[in-house]
Amino acid sequence: MAYESVAMSFAAEPEERERVLGRSDEEVEESHERYRSFLRTDPEGAWVAEDKGAIVGVAVSIRRESLWVLSIFAVDESQRGKGVGRELLERVAEYGEGTSAAMIASSTHPAAMRSYALAGFTLHPTLTAEGFVRREQIPPSLPVYEGDESHLEMAAEVDRKLRGGPHGPDIERLLGTGNRLLVSERGGEMGYAVTKEGSPQIVAATHEEMARDLLWAALADGRPGVESTARWITARQKWVVDVILEAGLSLKPDGPICVKGEPGPLFPYLPSGLYL
Repeated sequence: MAYESVAMSFAAEPEERERVLGRSDEEVEESHERYRSFLRTDPEGAWVAEDKGAIVGVAVSIRRESLWVLSIFAVDESQRGKGVGRELLERVAEYGEGTSAAMIASSTHPAAMRSYALAGFTLHPTLTAEGFVRREQIPPSLPVYEGDESHLEMAAEVDRKLRGGPHGPDIERLLGTGNRLLVSERGGEMGYAVTKEGSPQIVAATHEEMARDLLWAALADGRPGVESTARWITARQKWVVDVILEAGLSLKPDGPICVKGEPGPLFPYLPSGLYL
């Protein structure tokens, strides 16, 4: 698969095209490995559309126990409005048959949001936070410590409570690409965060105060002078907004999290875009 050409053709917004063109060799290889990992863990959920030998669409979905997630969905601009996206969605939706809940992290593209709404999903608007962390604001002595493989089952238990299914191999893949696992357990409560250079990828806990501590620890994990990013902040996650503003990051609107069925409370929870 010509990953670079696919990425470029699907990057409809100028800002996204610029980001794709500016990717480092390491980021390109990480993208390649992401596709390979989907094919290893969920081959029946991965589909492409072709036109005269060229890839014009891609859809990748994953199943984690009772939860189905659409991880990647994109259609080349030249093929939009021709039924390519609808057929791709129908194919990947078949992989989710028998699950009790489904989730999608949508772009801000009007056609994407329309497709998900018409498919019966409820759209929850989100915010993205970006900026340099005011390191003097980081609370001292956070009750958070470095996790390892022995904590993956604890993370799976938290996931089942919050989202109806564990991340499983998705967390393992994140940890294999430079992310760190942070954990916290006290008073019968438990939680974890996956973070990379001060940008939280997932934060999940059974108690809101613990989730706040984990988010602060994830932000603190970055280096001074390097921007942090936190995405997919829904209206219910006020605890995230409180921490973000105190840390000095700026907020802007972003695409919605789309939910169908009953995945769980999704609180307190900051999801990953690819794995939700």
